[in-house]
Amino acid sequence: MNYNVENVFYVAKEVAVDVAKWLREVQGKVDKYEPVKWGKEDVTRKIDLEAEERILDGFLREHIKIYYVSEERGVIRTCNKPEFIVIADPLDGSNNYVAGIPYASVSIAITKYTSSAKLSDISVGIVAEIFRDKVYYAIKGKGAFENNGKLKTVNFGKYPFILGYLNMESYDVFKEIEKIFGPFKLRSLGSASLDIIYVAKNIAAAFVDLRSKLRNVDVAASLLILLESNGKVESLHRKIADISILDVEKVYSIIAYSGKYYEEYKVIGEIARKYIKPTLNAQQ
Repeated sequence: MNYNVENVFYVAKEVAVDVAKWLREVQGKVDKYEPVKWGKEDVTRKIDLEAEERILDGFLREHIKIYYVSEERGVIRTCNKPEFIVIADPLDGSNNYVAGIPYASVSIAITKYTSSAKLSDISVGIVAEIFRDKVYYAIKGKGAFENNGKLKTVNFGKYPFILGYLNMESYDVFKEIEKIFGPFKLRSLGSASLDIIYVAKNIAAAFVDLRSKLRNVDVAASLLILLESNGKVESLHRKIADISILDVEKVYSIIAYSGKYYEEYKVIGEIARKYIKPTLNAQQ
């Protein structure tokens, strides 16, 4: 079969939903939580690798020629002449998952293969919740969706959440935000892809992560959903649109805004630039 992006979208959506369902079914089987690799900033567990194998198998069963990039194993080239790039996070929110906190997801992003592919080339983004029967997705130029309909937005009124993560560098930024908006509802929920979905749904005005930890695999799928719902995104370190997706690369800082609240909350980026000075190493 000759595949186009739309064909591959249907395969990817089914794969994401199936892997999320499987993860829900095996949640609580502690033997699957065994660490198999320790990184500088994260740990890979047996469950992560098993989820990744299921994603890969889902594409290979359909004989789709892919160049696969993931959080767990980096780059896997499944053939000499790949036709599509698949960039995946098999289990985003793994600490929540292991702890039984119901906030974790499977995310898959897709585009046609080119030797210079970058985040702005992503054509399809899919984020499937693990603990609920919810799947969010976007096709570039066609909008954002939730299950079988348009993405459901929420009227959260004047005081939406801000989702974000505190460290020493960002502490002063959040103090300045409070001076402008007054006491605000800050939540740290533990799954970047779902956090960005909640921004797209207008439940949160912004997602702010200034810890210099996030990578392209963490946000590739959810950012397309955000952008297709009229949201905005910026980084203090890099031009997000130009970040390569041919390998795992750091995005470093990220501020994602709801389209509804952008004009009011874009001051967050202005404040962050006053307090956080990206190093040359961080910009590479």
